[in-house]
Amino acid sequence: MIRKIITGKLKALTGIHVGSRELTETTDSPIFRNTDHEILIPGTAISGALRTLATKILPSECLTLDESPQADFCDCPVCDLFGSIIRGRDSENATASKIWTYDAILSDGSKRSIRDGTGIDRETKTSARAAQAKYDLEVVPKDSEFTFRLELQGDVTEENEDILADILSEWMHGRCYLGGSLARGLGNMQLGEVEVYTLDLSTPEKLMRFLKEEEPVSAGSKDRGWLQDHAGKTRIKNDSNDVYYRSFAQVEFTLQFTGGFVINEILNAVRTGYDFSPYMEFGEFVLPGSSLRGVLRSHAEKIARTLATLNCAESGEFLVICPACDPHAANSTPLASCNSLLRNQISPDMEVKEEQLCLACRLFGSSYRGSRLYVSDGYLVNSPRFKIMDFLAIDRFTGGGKEGAKFDAQILWKPDFKVRIFLENPKEWELGWLMLVFKDMNDGLLPIGSGQNKWFGNVKIENECIKFGVISDRFVLDGLTTEASNSFEGVFKTARWNFKELINEPEKPLELWINKFHDALKDFEREDDLRIPSDTYFNGVIESLYPKEVGL
Repeated sequence: MIRKIITGKLKALTGIHVGSRELTETTDSPIFRNTDHEILIPGTAISGALRTLATKILPSECLTLDESPQADFCDCPVCDLFGSIIRGRDSENATASKIWTYDAILSDGSKRSIRDGTGIDRETKTSARAAQAKYDLEVVPKDSEFTFRLELQGDVTEENEDILADILSEWMHGRCYLGGSLARGLGNMQLGEVEVYTLDLSTPEKLMRFLKEEEPVSAGSKDRGWLQDHAGKTRIKNDSNDVYYRSFAQVEFTLQFTGGFVINEILNAVRTGYDFSPYMEFGEFVLPGSSLRGVLRSHAEKIARTLATLNCAESGEFLVICPACDPHAANSTPLASCNSLLRNQISPDMEVKEEQLCLACRLFGSSYRGSRLYVSDGYLVNSPRFKIMDFLAIDRFTGGGKEGAKFDAQILWKPDFKVRIFLENPKEWELGWLMLVFKDMNDGLLPIGSGQNKWFGNVKIENECIKFGVISDRFVLDGLTTEASNSFEGVFKTARWNFKELINEPEKPLELWINKFHDALKDFEREDDLRIPSDTYFNGVIESLYPKEVGL
């Protein structure tokens, strides 16, 4: 028998949180630990992520994707490698996994932090208290390293090795997401320092040598060309409409703040002695992906609702075509959320289809369907500068200082944060929508962080770049082509543009995408049982607060 042992390091490109589903006095969601109190990523989580990626990049032959399977088990290439998922009664023909995945242990378990989060009310821009959306979680910081090890054994075929090599190559290019809060900036990892060992146990002498060694890799030989020999072969099979993971768009840019910026961190404020102090993790200033994602979603919703308002004339019509819900709203609030509407319509075991969600939930995700849009944490790329500022609330009656309302703040001045946004299987209308948001952000209409009424948080976008990856040229977006590109990353053919190039391309892809977004708004209509009951745009609230005529 011949076994393959693959080792390496999983490096955190952002903070990472793998929750243990326990509650402690310190945090709502502590990190997973073993009985020796070592922080780790369970092998089940790694194996599950590898299997999910393999299922996505191969044609959808797996019966586990079928809502009403006819067979009790599946023998597709993915199930042949990772083991059969048995449905119904046990089957003698089902196979076990050929991959043994080990827990990934954190190399330095001394570093970790508690990160606070809260849902923001779309109307008031304050904490959504009604939804009780305050929480915290324990996070392992960026640049932390975990050990990586798996073994490939049994009756291994050439196809098994091709599949494994391709999904590992995707992780080596930084498209690895593990743990929780992925869409909010955490869990982006990269596999590196990969070593492949071949362990031959076909003879008694080789088996005896293996048994005498404390470490199995010591009895094996390095296979330096294994990845190069096997990677890229599944790309040939992916020229099919049945591929789930067809393409990606990755946007990178520098957010340049034109003035002050602060996202308050209580621990850092206590440490520095100021009432407000910018958010830090282990000496590094961070723009949390959750904060940036909230700003992007809130403004995207405003754009969509405004354009939808222009397309209707009365309240009843708007409630049918309103393209964005309020994620923190309940049925009784003016603008109900898709979650609250669906909760009354479906049972827990039913799958929510994309057509049942508003356009905002389709792009940014909801509790019933995860998001394909990942907004990573931003990290400071220029030298930090500070301004110490004093503030005093004014008594509206006396015009003097209000007693007890004196406070100060340490403001991060004109910082630059490197930001990365990843969208899996992008659609033209989604890209057009995001580009409108980026334009308004660059125009100073999307302040980020606290103190926005003090002109803090205004930003400009610089050094922008958008990278597209496609498995096959048949999945190229309207107005773009990657045929001239010979750049490959993992299973994807990739090409890069900046925003100005998208405007000046002969096919004018940016204009096409924005038109697709307008078409999506015009075509959107809520199902009869999922319509919003009322909304502040037309329900008379504005008229009652600001009457057109005032009697004397």
